[in-house]
Parts: sequence; C-alpha cells; structure tokens
Amino acid sequence: HDVARALHRYINDDPQEFQSAFAKVMASPALVELQPERAHVVGDPAATGEIELARYSTREMVELESGMIESAQRMHGAHGHGVDRRHVERAIERQDAAIQRSAGDASARLSDEQRRAIEHITGPERIAAVVGYAGAGKSTMLAAAREAWEAEGYQVHGAALSGKAAEGLEESSGIQSRTLASWSRGWENDRGTIGRGDVFVIDEAGMVGSRQLARFVGEAEARGAKIVLVGDHEQLQAIGAGAPFRAITEEIGHAELSEIRRQRVDWQREASVDFATHRTAEGLAAYRDRGNISFAETGEDVRGQIVRDYLADRDERPDGTRVAMAHRRADVRAINDAIRTELQDRGELAQGEDAGALTFQTNDGKREFAPGDRIVFLENNRDLGVKNGMLGTVEHVEAGRIIATLDGRGGENVSVPMGDYQAIDHGYATTIHKNQGATVDRSFVLASGMMDRHLTYVAMTRHRDGVQLYAAQDEFTHAGRLVEHGAAPFEHKEGNSQSYFVTLENGKGEQRTVWGVDLERAMKEAAPEIGERIGLQHEGSTPVTLPDGTQTHRNTWKVQDAGELAYSQLERRLSRSGVKETTLDYTRDFAERRGIAEQMGVRSEIEIPAERAGLRAERESTAGDHALDRRSSQKVRADLAQDLRANPREDLAADRQQRQRPFEGLKLERGAATESREPDRAGEDGSQIDQKRPQQAEKQRRGMFAGLKLNARPAPSQERTERPEREGSLRQAPAPDRLAERARRQSPLEQAVDRYARAYQSVAEHRREGLPVLDMQRQEMRDAGQQLDQVQGGMKDLLRSTLQNDPATARAITELSGRERVAHVIDGMKRENAALQDPNIRAERFVERWQELQGQRRELRGWQHDEARGKVESQMSGLAKSLERDPQAESIVRNRSRELGIGQDLRREQSIARALQEEMTRSRQISRGIGLGM
Repeated sequence: HDVARALHRYINDDPQEFQSAFAKVMASPALVELQPERAHVVGDPAATGEIELARYSTREMVELESGMIESAQRMHGAHGHGVDRRHVERAIERQDAAIQRSAGDASARLSDEQRRAIEHITGPERIAAVVGYAGAGKSTMLAAAREAWEAEGYQVHGAALSGKAAEGLEESSGIQSRTLASWSRGWENDRGTIGRGDVFVIDEAGMVGSRQLARFVGEAEARGAKIVLVGDHEQLQAIGAGAPFRAITEEIGHAELSEIRRQRVDWQREASVDFATHRTAEGLAAYRDRGNISFAETGEDVRGQIVRDYLADRDERPDGTRVAMAHRRADVRAINDAIRTELQDRGELAQGEDAGALTFQTNDGKREFAPGDRIVFLENNRDLGVKNGMLGTVEHVEAGRIIATLDGRGGENVSVPMGDYQAIDHGYATTIHKNQGATVDRSFVLASGMMDRHLTYVAMTRHRDGVQLYAAQDEFTHAGRLVEHGAAPFEHKEGNSQSYFVTLENGKGEQRTVWGVDLERAMKEAAPEIGERIGLQHEGSTPVTLPDGTQTHRNTWKVQDAGELAYSQLERRLSRSGVKETTLDYTRDFAERRGIAEQMGVRSEIEIPAERAGLRAERESTAGDHALDRRSSQKVRADLAQDLRANPREDLAADRQQRQRPFEGLKLERGAATESREPDRAGEDGSQIDQKRPQQAEKQRRGMFAGLKLNARPAPSQERTERPEREGSLRQAPAPDRLAERARRQSPLEQAVDRYARAYQSVAEHRREGLPVLDMQRQEMRDAGQQLDQVQGGMKDLLRSTLQNDPATARAITELSGRERVAHVIDGMKRENAALQDPNIRAERFVERWQELQGQRRELRGWQHDEARGKVESQMSGLAKSLERDPQAESIVRNRSRELGIGQDLRREQSIARALQEEMTRSRQISRGIGLGM
C-alpha cells in the first residue's frame, strides 16, 4: 500500500504506466521483504486472527539501520567519557540553587528522576539516551549535565532537527546549538568537526529519521566523541524513514523522566502522563470534564471561538505568552487572518499603507504586516540570526524591510530585508509541528480529523497554565439542526404507507430527511426541541409483529445530542496510533527466513524450559493446520468496482428458491437467533429511510444459513484485545476464554470471509486515498469471491447484498480487523439472509431501486445524455425482468404499482414486469417526440 501511494505521487494519470511501475518496483532486487503477510497463529499468546500486512524496505536501509545499531552497541561498551563524581554533585547543587531562586522556594530542587538522568548521561559510556515526557524537565536536567561535562573539560555541542528546537535547547540549557543540517554541511566542508574531547547532545531525537541519525552516530564513533540522545518517541514521529531513537533506546537502555513539571496544576500533569502513555481518551476526558474542550457547528464558527478566546487572554494577560495551534496549514492561515481582522476592527493593528501597514511578497504569497503583528520565521538564516520556527513581534515596517523583536532574546531586534529573506508569515497561530519543544502560558488548539495521538500529545502539553481544545462538529459527525419531525406518508407522497420522518439541516443550510417507523419512539425518548442539534444513530433491528400477525424486523434508532456524538468521534480519531517502525523491528523474522539468524546474532527460538519442549513441538506440528491462509501482499488483488457493481441490487429479486437450496443442512451458531432487517432505504450518508410493509406476507422460507455450524462468537461484553504494538508497550494478558477463541481453528466460511474482507479493505484504502486499483487487487477480489462460493453457492452475492444493505456490516469490514471483523460480517450476512427470505423486503428493495433509477433517468434528458440514459434503462430493464423470477415479491409490488408510475394503466392479467417495460418504451418515445405524433 505504501509503495502504491508513493508511486501515485508521480504517476496519477495513466493507470497502465502505474501498473507497470508498480510491478517493476515490487520485482526490484533492491527491495527486501522483511515480513510476509501473516496471521497470528496458535501458540502465539497475542494471536487475534488479525492479518499483518507484509513489510518491505530496501537493502540499503536494512544495512544502514543495522550498522547504526552496531555502532551504538560498540559505543555503549566503550568507556572513557566519565565525569568525576564531585563535578556532578556540584553541578546538581548549583542547579538546585538556581531553581530555588527562580521559584522563591527554599525546598525546590531537581527531582530524583532528573538526578538519576544526570548521573546516567555523565557516565563513562560513549552513548547515552534519555526518554522524557513533554514538560518533564529535560532542559533543566541538561543544564546541570552541561556544567558537569564542562567542569571535566569537555566541550558540549547541541543539535536539533529544527532551528526553533535548537534555539530552545540553547536558551534553556546553555548548550550552544545548531540544526542537524547545519552540522552536516559543516562536516562536509571539514568545519566544526568533533573529537574525543566533545559531547554531542541531540534534542528532540524522536523526530530524527534513520538516515540522518545514523550519520551522527557514525560520526561520533569515528571521531571518538560522546553522543547523548534526548527525546520522546511518543511525540511527533520522525519526519524521515524509521524510528531510530526508539530502536537505540531499546538496545542500550535509557534514563526516564516521567514526572511532569511544565503544567502547574496537578490534574493537568496527570493528563499529560495520560497523553504520553497512550491513554489519550483519559487525557481528553480530564480536560472535557473541566470545560476545556469546545465544539462549534462549523469550522468557521470554531475558528471564531479561538479568535475570541485568544484575544481575551491577550487583553487579560498582556505579559503572558500564548499560541494558537492547528495541524493543517490552511487552518493556521485562516486563524491568523481572523485574528488580524479582529485587531484591525478594534483599531489595534494598522490596515493599509496609509495607516502604516505594508504588503510584502513571501514564500507563501503576499502578506500585509504592520507594527504589532506577530511574525514567524520559517527558514534558518545565519546572517539574520533566525531559525525555523522562531517567533517575534513587528516593531516597524518600511519599503523592502521589516524590523522585528525576537521572542526570548531580551529585546533583540532583527532587520529583515524582504528582497533576500521571504520565509516569514503571521505568527499568531502556527502548526503543531512548529511547537514541539515550546512552552507557553496558554495554548488554543484546533482539532482536525487527520490528527493522531502523537500530534494530540504535543498539542495538549505545550502550556503551563491552560489549554483549550476546539473542534467543529461537522468535521466529526453528520449531525444537524432539527427542522421538523412527525408522522406522514413515506416521502410525503399521497398513497404511500404511513411512516415517521426527521428533517435535519447542516451548517450549510442543506436539509436531509430520514424515514423510519422507530424514529417516533426514539424522538419521544430523547424529546429534542426544534432548532436543537442532534444526530441519528442506526442501532440495528428488533423483531416486531405486524397487525396481521406477520413476524418481521424493524430498524431501531437512537437520537443523540450532537455534541456527544461529535466528542466520541473526536476521541476515537485523536487516539489513533501513527507510530513509525524500523527494519530492526523485523530482524528476527528476516534472519530466520533466510537461515542467517546465527550470523546476525539472532537466536532462532526463544529458550523455554525443557518440560515445555513437548508442548512447543506439538504447536509447531499443528501450526500449519491452524494458520490462516497466508498470501504475500504482492498477491493482494481486489476489484471493488467489479464485485460491488454500480447496481448490485438489481438481482436481489432473483429466484429465491434457487439461491436458497444450497444452504440447506448448514448450521450457524453465532450468538443470537437470526434476525432480519426492516426494509430500509439508505440515504447518502448511510442513514436509513424506512417504509412500512404491506399487510400481507407469505410464510418465511428456510434461510441459506440454516444448518451451517460455526463456533460461537465471543460475547459482546468481551473487550477486543489490541494487537501489541512494536513500541514495546505492555498489554494486559487476555482472559482464558479469549485465548481459547483465538486458538480455535477458523471454519472454511470464516477463512473465506476473512480473505474477502482483506481484499475489500485493500481496495477501499486505495479508493479513499485516490489511488488507482491494481490488477492484482481486482484478481484477489475475484478469487476471494470464488472461495466464498466454494464454501456455499451464492455466498459472494449474499455478502455483496449485506454490504449494500446493512450499515453495521459496512462499517465493520473497514473499521475492524481479524476475527472480530469476521464475526461481525458473518452476523451481518445472517441478518441479510433472513431479510432476503421475506418477500416484503424483496419487494421494498425493488420499489426503492426502481424509483432510484427513475430519478436518474429523468435527470438524463436530452440527446447529449443518450449513452448514459441508455445504461440506466438497461439496468431498469434487467430489474423488471428479475421480478418475473420472484412471484411472491411481484404480488406485493403489484399493490404498490402507483409508486412505480404504472398504477392507472396496469391490467389485472398483465405482469408487473411487462407493464414496466411498456412504460419505459412509452416514456422513451415521448422524450423523442414520437408518442406525441411529432
């Protein structure tokens, strides 16, 4: 998937060229398969049935990262850079005194963690690492370590990926610092080389990619210097490939700083620990409970809130520091513009040349600057003494020049010649990336759907006193303002059955109406008022008995407050992992498959007690039987468009008896009894539009799942155990019954559904990201469908129908994985199979589809749409013929002929299919002027 995505950046207009390039890349000898696609198997305590995608890298990267770790191992074993204990103790004492003076508290001091970290990095090893949470006092610790190193006679140098981080390191610790790029350029020109008398400190090391960090580790080893890595691999991930900081800390060990010191309030410090330890939901809840998470209806509304709060804080605390943050640059630009506009309206910021403002050309277009404007520098410049990410305030503007005061420089001014340096922008708001390592009194954060837990961690831990998180409801949910609700004929058409409707309006003024009998109950329970923002959640279906005694199922609904619905989505998205990996994470698998484990120093097996050897042997002998069907990701081929055709429902009214017979004798025991769904019409956003069925319904037929036997799925209360992530976090051991479920061998149907779901998801991911679907993906989708039909004929069509008509299954197949996904999909297939045995549902879907095609056909009037209209008419013709093979549904549809547009002309002896065909011909002739005698 990553290979395809990278290729698509350069080849996006020629599918054939893309296919050819993809095939060449996958066949390249430079490509290394670190891990084949596989499933966790029996004997693996972490087995979930989840499929792990194959992992690829290049031979160059494998060698580079292996070499980096080997260098780290050698340097960790080499001693010679220790600091005398007396120097360390004196440095700690001096730092304690500085803290006491700053805090005005005689008891203030370095924490025990900070003291241990100082002792750790001033030890004799030539490489050391410190992992510190955001705001845990890494800079204060480094200031003391610098004093100790310098007292021992070492020269201390600092580096960071960004100029702003390098500036922050220098200001807070006293270590003279430059960017990593600046150091590299100097070494290439034999300037600024390091040696045995040097200590090289890299701050924010978690953001450095493998290629860059390997260069610095190698340089330190070759020159005899000591290198100290400081960072947090849970904050923003490396910009380049790999996660080398994590890999090195896992190899050589590290000191840890986990006591948060930046936030001044206890509960905020606890929340920061939550963000640092993957408990994003708990961290967000702490701020939500205290009113620090705000929602507005639209993005424009929420940006307005940020502007008001930002300026209110500016007015209330003029000497304080603050920053607004967003992930997307477009949001940053919008917030900056809005703040400036408000300041101009207040008369606090000049507008226009006559008032003292000037417009300059910048790298991002023209920008107006005036005295008092906040400004951010976006590129390093040694002549100006500015670094990427530095902030300042405009003091004066003149033709071709801006004079600004830099933050944290004691009032130092810089004169910026705009003809030579154009990497500036307004600095009221900046990106989250620009703020890693920063500390302010208050921060104002705009959340977006593309954020993950790492961005959230950084954004929510920059402050000393407070942070406010803002989000737009329309980005996290499809809720709307309640306009109207009540009972009425379906779609407000006279003659249709009575139903219940709810009409909502979004922030753009667009309205949508949702129909469903159960909506009446849901609305009564929630009792929302007109104008209130609500969301409609489809909850599945429940069995009901119609007045004539017919047993059927009806969709159930839940009315939720828009804020609650939006918050749940916000929590889910901001908790996602974006952790990066290295080739080192797959060393064991890579080595064992090539028979070179011993040469690489990797044992082929984990040592286990002798008494358990027999159990291991038994597991090994049966592993092949229990493993899921494994195929290389090179063979993951799917065709979503082919398998889920544009009109998948036109065959739903096909001969039900013929499709039912192959399933007789099969038993399915997966939880509750089979349920059918009320005939619902899906809206564009997946909401359901419901209509009551006719009173008459024939006896339910035996379902295709009758007799199909599978082991029971885990109870809904059993929580899904997440696959252990590769950053080394510990997971609670699963319950014994959960382990038993994981160890159970999958049935043929489960294996086939799992394969189809993986193929479906592969294509869905490509389409979601705008990537072309590969031939191999199309083929895999076809193969997966054939495997389903080999289990039982018609299973592929049933699954297609399920995905079209059961929203819970459609969500599960893309949002879940492993056995949990398989269980949900099969449950959905059961519901759909039961629904398809009901002729009322088949009739309802026929009417729904016919009306949908009629609407499309009406919109394609005129000769210029002949081809497209012909395709729609072909679908309508096929749909009409399908009704001839389903006499039960046909008899029900006859009673609804008015809804099909043929009620007045239908003769008793005439079939519905024939009447529909004649109506199509007549309307076609009219559209061409034939029927009117023209």
